[in-house]
Amino acid sequence: MATNIRDVAKAAGVSVATVSKVLNGYTTVNQQTKEKVLRIVKETRFTPNSAARSLVGRRSMTIGMFLTTGLAHPFFAHILSGMEQSLKSMGYDLIYLTQIQWDKDYSFVRHCQSRNVEGVVVFGFQHDDMDFSELIDSGIPTLFIDLDVKEQRTGYISSDNETGVQEALRYLNGLNHRRIAFLSAIETSYVSRHRLQGYQAGLAEAGLSFDDSLVVASDFTKEGGYRAMKQLLARPTRPTAVICCSDTGALGAYQAIRDAGLSVPEDISVIGFDDIEIASEIQPALTTVRQDTNTIGRKAIELLDALITDVSMQPPEAIVPTQLVIRGSCSVAKG
Repeated sequence: MATNIRDVAKAAGVSVATVSKVLNGYTTVNQQTKEKVLRIVKETRFTPNSAARSLVGRRSMTIGMFLTTGLAHPFFAHILSGMEQSLKSMGYDLIYLTQIQWDKDYSFVRHCQSRNVEGVVVFGFQHDDMDFSELIDSGIPTLFIDLDVKEQRTGYISSDNETGVQEALRYLNGLNHRRIAFLSAIETSYVSRHRLQGYQAGLAEAGLSFDDSLVVASDFTKEGGYRAMKQLLARPTRPTAVICCSDTGALGAYQAIRDAGLSVPEDISVIGFDDIEIASEIQPALTTVRQDTNTIGRKAIELLDALITDVSMQPPEAIVPTQLVIRGSCSVAKG
């Protein structure tokens, strides 16, 4: 007859709830009890399934995802791949909480409760998109991606956006570029703000003055990058290089440069940010700041699991390093 969780609890001299807490990774069980339960689990070859864990431990083993960018977005797709690694190893299911009616009457909390999720990942929002106070005050463990929210049972993860752009500017300065433009993104965006700070820090490091005429507001789309680059090219003195807040924005910049009868990188060098798949496929291949999306996704679930299982955990703030990937879209500045 197969061993069940009650057999393990009886052999260990503890309650079924305690065994469930050990199996589900709760940190409230003392180390001696934990080791005893795990030893008996091993000796009896007890194999809990996720359904049993959920019923006995009263855990749904389900995480919700609030997302604005859409499942097909290439950046999210790579992050999801990283998430899947942690989801599988920890036994969680992920539910995509679709945007049915995000208006003034919408409740994040009711939505989470209706799906019985243990915690949520929030991705693609800006600070002024939604009022997150209800979600934060509810105590539902929440992990934001690319949005700096730190409250009780709430934290965030993002790339090292500032250092990434600073390194890009350092590289261009080494190619003798002195008039370097920056295509920023959404003004209220956490990542855009920090990438702009990286641009300013890079200028200061290179001994170059900040010229606000070289900074043009855009967004994370190809169309936005095209419009912003056209504005730059209409200035009396055009830049010799441009750093874009995203690879998709850089694609738009490519097109605007070509439509103006110029070429990349002979006339203008271009650097993107993200390293989506098409960055290595376009001609010339795009030099870009690579985000470690796999690590972001994997660690986001690990941090959320920690928030779920440890009620005393301090709000996490995780910054993942970036890498400058040098390809063919930059050359030495003329003159």
